[in-house]
Amino acid sequence: MPEAITNVSKILMGVAVAAAAITAATTATTAYAQASYPSRPVRLVVSQAPGGSSDTIARMWAEHAGKAIGATIVVENKPGAGGIIAAQTALNAPADGYTLLLGSVSLMVLNQFTYKPLPYNPEKDFVGVTMLTTVPFVLSANPATGIKTLKDLTEKAKAAPGKLNFASAGLGNSTHLAVELVSNALGISMTHIPYKGEADGILATIGGQTEVMAPVYGTALPHIKNHKLNPLAVLSPQRTPELPDVPTLGELGVKGFDNMGWSAVVSRAGTPPEIVEKLSKATAAFHNSPEVQAKLKSMGVIAMSGPSALVMETAARDAKAWGPTLGALNLSAK
Repeated sequence: MPEAITNVSKILMGVAVAAAAITAATTATTAYAQASYPSRPVRLVVSQAPGGSSDTIARMWAEHAGKAIGATIVVENKPGAGGIIAAQTALNAPADGYTLLLGSVSLMVLNQFTYKPLPYNPEKDFVGVTMLTTVPFVLSANPATGIKTLKDLTEKAKAAPGKLNFASAGLGNSTHLAVELVSNALGISMTHIPYKGEADGILATIGGQTEVMAPVYGTALPHIKNHKLNPLAVLSPQRTPELPDVPTLGELGVKGFDNMGWSAVVSRAGTPPEIVEKLSKATAAFHNSPEVQAKLKSMGVIAMSGPSALVMETAARDAKAWGPTLGALNLSAK
């Protein structure tokens, strides 16, 4: 064999051996990193300011899941821009399980229809870690309208299309889109009046500036008990303990609104499956805590468990179900 060919063969063989060694070392390092996870504090980015319901849920999960995995989980609040700032913070970090994001129906579903262009892709950029909670909405009306049932609302709205006004916590907010989707399912038209927050929207509905709203269950409950709002239906898989006489939309024949509001933990796509699974299993400490269960009940929030895959499955289901209607609304939030 010519000497030149022999030398080339030796060089190629050396390169192959070196490559194999590098691959083995990288694999070993990655395996060690995953096996030793977590070896430092974990960060949970939250898109809401401290003190709100999302922040409260995040801190309870961080405390209980952190104990389960043997590490501190630190909540970092990054409010603003409909959660986009928080999402980008999570995506700017490595996909190593040390930076997580509190996902929500707004972040994972609704934003893609209200922020154009959206600087992240919910389906491709994230992987689900665990479901946490679901939050019912209560479609409600001002008692002065005489609307006491969903049938009353449908009849009144069809008799005068666009005359009834409904309040929301802001353009593109879940309290806005929930009513738009229900209206579309009922074949009715109402005029949207956005407010700067849920509290302002409820006050407007109670005060008669608007007639209808779909606030979050925990926010609506005291006003319903004080007879300042008439509950027409809950957007939930089942009736709620505090409002046992109020039917779900599903019971009234309006399907597809069983889970309008939910929260979950997500991580950047590419996070090792072993780490995702470890965090998912740790969530049992959150769901099984009597303290957490009592706090969630007081907030009108329902614990929601399931495998990590359920997060992205739920987001994809909701986007498919609501996408055509939301796209037709041609919303634009800035």
